[in-house]
Amino acid sequence: MSLYKLAALGAAALSVTTTQAASILDTFSDGPGLIQTDAAPYAEAYLPSAEAPGGGRYLANAIEPSVAQAGRFTFAAVQAGAYFTMADDAVPLVTNLTYGVANLLGQDLSIDLSTEAAFQLDFRYISAPLSLTATVITAHGPGTFSSVSGFAMAVDASLAQRITIPFSAFVNDAGNPSPVNWADIDAISFIVSGPGGAGMALDTFSTVSAVPEPAPAALLLAGLGLAIGAAKRRRRTD
Repeated sequence: MSLYKLAALGAAALSVTTTQAASILDTFSDGPGLIQTDAAPYAEAYLPSAEAPGGGRYLANAIEPSVAQAGRFTFAAVQAGAYFTMADDAVPLVTNLTYGVANLLGQDLSIDLSTEAAFQLDFRYISAPLSLTATVITAHGPGTFSSVSGFAMAVDASLAQRITIPFSAFVNDAGNPSPVNWADIDAISFIVSGPGGAGMALDTFSTVSAVPEPAPAALLLAGLGLAIGAAKRRRRTD
């Protein structure tokens, strides 16, 4: 079973509680916690945290049976003010960081993010190109299907990288009973996958109330590009 399905199935059993308007800031400063496995299909842990949304973090790392080998590990840890994860060279990286209920662990968030505009992820490093999928879930009570919305992107290897994911970029699942309600978010999940030997360290996860504007340098370059394009057009018409 995929880590995405684990998160979604866990959220299906969430109860409906009163939501509270909130912003999020998780600096992973209250560790430690560690999961490690060399056996399929996955290892998981729920780590209580006074800092994390919902009072804890769910960590899971997966290994496909076809690549599982004794002594070839994948691990995830909260330590030294970051969320670290890495896989052996022979094991593709698949890791899940979830806030709220996942695989029947944890508790629903019931937070109101309607005054926020985006998730922000600040990475200390990313060692190889990765795929990142962010998912949010609104529960509708026990025995009912939850509403799920997601966003996927490719992430380049780099040091000190900031990724901002606007809420407007999320796409509601076609099978939703209703759209995700940003005023009532019950689970937030980030699934990262990459090649064998890949790893990363996430320093902070937060929300921001406004999507950052393009940097002045980027705006200047864009303006120069428009000016050069206009000059070329004028030369062609002269």
